[in-house]
Amino acid sequence: MPDSPTPPRAPVDAAALADEALDNLVHQFARPLDFLRELVQNSIDAGTPRIEVRVDFVPPTAGEALGVLQIALQDWGEGMDEQIIDQQLTRMFSSTKEDDLTKIGKFGIGFTSIFAIRPEAVILRTGRHGESWELVFHADRSFDKVRLDEPVAGTTVTLFKAMDPRAVPGFVQEARWVLQYWCEHSSVPVAFWDRTGGTGSGRGEQADGDTGAARGHGVEPTAGSADPSAASADPFAAFATPAPAQAGPVQVARPLAVEAELEVHLEEDGVEVLVGIGGRPSYGFYNGGLTLVHTRAPECLGDREGRLAHLALKVKYDRLEHTLTRDNVLRDVHWEKAMGVVARAAEQLRQDLLSRTAEAVARGEELDRWHGLLARELAVDEGLGAFRPWREQPLFADHRGQPLTLAAIEAQERRLELVLLDPGPGHGRLRDALVGLDLVLVADTPGTRAALSAWWRPPRFSWGRPDEGRRVVPAAEVFLLPELVGPGGLSAPGRRMVQIAQEILAEVVGGRLRILPGRFPAPTGGRPRTLAIEGPDDGSVFQVPESTPFRLPAFLRARVLLLDVEHPTFRAHALSAASSPVVAALGLLQAALLEEELERDGVFVALARAAGARLATGSNR
Repeated sequence: MPDSPTPPRAPVDAAALADEALDNLVHQFARPLDFLRELVQNSIDAGTPRIEVRVDFVPPTAGEALGVLQIALQDWGEGMDEQIIDQQLTRMFSSTKEDDLTKIGKFGIGFTSIFAIRPEAVILRTGRHGESWELVFHADRSFDKVRLDEPVAGTTVTLFKAMDPRAVPGFVQEARWVLQYWCEHSSVPVAFWDRTGGTGSGRGEQADGDTGAARGHGVEPTAGSADPSAASADPFAAFATPAPAQAGPVQVARPLAVEAELEVHLEEDGVEVLVGIGGRPSYGFYNGGLTLVHTRAPECLGDREGRLAHLALKVKYDRLEHTLTRDNVLRDVHWEKAMGVVARAAEQLRQDLLSRTAEAVARGEELDRWHGLLARELAVDEGLGAFRPWREQPLFADHRGQPLTLAAIEAQERRLELVLLDPGPGHGRLRDALVGLDLVLVADTPGTRAALSAWWRPPRFSWGRPDEGRRVVPAAEVFLLPELVGPGGLSAPGRRMVQIAQEILAEVVGGRLRILPGRFPAPTGGRPRTLAIEGPDDGSVFQVPESTPFRLPAFLRARVLLLDVEHPTFRAHALSAASSPVVAALGLLQAALLEEELERDGVFVALARAAGARLATGSNR
């Protein structure tokens, strides 16, 4: 049976496909006014020494609702002759930049984006090799080409758009924002001149919906200068009052700068880098000073995110390129070279930060700021090996402001399993007592706590729970200096109860443990009031229960058990002691020993027997 004939294919509408492709190129950017970047880029590639962007507005005539906004970009570069116009400007996907790595554009598609704001007309005037030309592009993207008799230097592109006067101020400010974002560090001076005369009177309606489409470049072009269109589909909603027109051109470009408290500027083999710490992290990459990427999303750092994400950085290198989608930097050999310079700048920044912290300690300066920055640097996911040499350097201070090394802090930490901070105002007696015990008290600030916590890794062997991190604690949460209460400070039943409790305890454990009544300072750190606290034989500085994870077994300790006479349990037993002091004494001892977990079950049995013997002989008074 003969093969069935292949059905004929539908004819391809080449013109329709071309129109669709051109339309895609027109709307290739999220923000219609991004066409300004493409024109600036072309001007820089043409070798212009400067660029000027001017905005004018012709008000509507009587009876008309719309005036005409004119936005012109002029350069003094090489210009174009007829061959370039015919073979490159008016043909898609053709560019003389293809083999020149010093040019930014590689795709020959940027010029078409001028139609994204739907202009009524675009006029281009240019000259080269003794030729001067004027091209008039119409709203349907067709164009007329006319040879001019008078000479033209460079290239000027002027767009004409019908616009409600109320929409002009917002349009002008968004245009300036776009230029500042894309040209913030341009190597070629870029000037912006608002010559509209402050047209408009309050919030206007968006003209034809042409300039309010999708947003999202990520960061502001200048500190405190938010994207005027980011919060609303109406790009003019943010401007309740029109800004006055400029008296003259304003320079858009400026030197590299980052939001930081400490920064390092480094230049190597054509790569210029600025890296800083202390502000909100952001990341900018530039070719010729034009923005390739400026974002707060650390994903743009690739495999260097862990080391650099906490920093603010800008990289300026004329070999960097953006991806075809213009949302990231192409990670090629040039990007690797640039990031190598960034890594060296970041390492220099780290050393400068450590040195500056040591200087602040030596000068007796406030350390919270520097320790806060140090905590950020210590938190990067690369280990602490680079900081090891600084353990012996005075980067901290004690409660008197005297220099203190991390090595000295850690030596005490190995004994206490925590870092002691200055207890603060109102704890002068406790501070003096602790200093008398040769304890190191670190000056307490939020930044210091953060730096000490970040500069820590779990020890190989520990009695504590290393997964909880370094314990950095004010001394008043670990120790207290109580007020001992003598016999005269207790009621008669209370005195008798304490006396019997001491006698029973001595019968059972000998001199290994004795009790003292006292008053405790108010608990700190959200701790509840405790009945009993174990302390030294002289009844001076006591350790708060469970303030450190490691304690010796009870049978190895010869200590004092301080009882809080203000505690509800003590008061309740003192009241019951009026009728049965032995029973009250036994109950108080059991409650205190249970709270402190000082003794084993056998001791409790022995205490009960001793109390029972007293009761059996009638000694309950």
